[in-house]
Amino acid sequence: MREPVCGPDEVLMRTEAVSICSTDVSYFRGHLSPGQWPIIPGHEYVGKVVEIGSRVEAPIRPGDRLVYWGQTDFGGMAEFRAIRPLLPNQAGETSWYTERNFYDADQAAAIVVPETVPSRLATLVEPLTSVLRSLLVNPPRPGDVCVVLGAGPSGLLATQVLDRLLGAGAVTVIDKDPERIRTALSLGATHGFDIATQSGELKRLVREHRDHFADYVFDALPHVATVDNGDDVRRMGMSMLRPGGTYVIYGATELAQPIHTWMILAKGLQVRATPFDVRLFPMSRSAHVARIALTLIESGVIQAESLITDVVPATDEDLVVSAFAGYGARGSLKTSLCYSRSTTPIEEPVPLLLAAGMSV
Repeated sequence: MREPVCGPDEVLMRTEAVSICSTDVSYFRGHLSPGQWPIIPGHEYVGKVVEIGSRVEAPIRPGDRLVYWGQTDFGGMAEFRAIRPLLPNQAGETSWYTERNFYDADQAAAIVVPETVPSRLATLVEPLTSVLRSLLVNPPRPGDVCVVLGAGPSGLLATQVLDRLLGAGAVTVIDKDPERIRTALSLGATHGFDIATQSGELKRLVREHRDHFADYVFDALPHVATVDNGDDVRRMGMSMLRPGGTYVIYGATELAQPIHTWMILAKGLQVRATPFDVRLFPMSRSAHVARIALTLIESGVIQAESLITDVVPATDEDLVVSAFAGYGARGSLKTSLCYSRSTTPIEEPVPLLLAAGMSV
């Protein structure tokens, strides 16, 4: 693969590892559209700086390892990746209109990763930054009873943040994968329910508490198809909330999802989200959040290792496609795609190219 050109305001990195995200899988399955095909997915990223543009003012040196949040969902699964970095406390942020209903920054929130943090763990700084952006802007009160919808990687990160940092009184996790529910319980969840097999128990819980079980719901679900028994997990989450409770939307999809306006009106629910729009949440603030995320992973406060269930070579296209196709199956969580750094150079690494209509 030809090495890309490093622009004057960019840093060029050689990729070390990229973790597959549900957003990447949504493009793969057709739940999101980039507007132009083909794409190289990947944004949960860590790479080593090999070149620095002449106009880059950030305190970055060749050999530094960087992770980033924002700028683009694409490009990370190639051997090289160029970004315009914005570090904490750095000025110079500019923005552009995306045609996807928000303003984005020209830069990405970036931080330098110490060599003591393994590449596979460094890639989880990005999703933890996303979770922290949502929870820090829309926090529960200490002691609140919380519900997390979805026990995927983001839901499991949110469970740990709610339990260990924000003082939740209890955390109930709802999913349809028993193995993921068991993982949630091991990471701090108080209760776990399988929406596919335990919806009756959940409904009894709502009736017993007269729609007053929880104070706070964190919706970490992407696109959701109705489960076999016909129950809508989002409606279930709203029914568990007390009147005036908080419902935080974190997961995203461009496909239409049901929204239960009667439940919002009848119970006076507060529906909240943390915007992508940098006019409301500047990229410079996200850089500070990324620094917090790195500290939590490096210190072990957040157990990132338990979220990585597989590591595959990024240069093995068949294994990479299989990882996309099997995403989330049988309790699996993150797959980390790693580039080998042996003395033998990789002659022709092939990034995964997604084309329109590619689905499973």
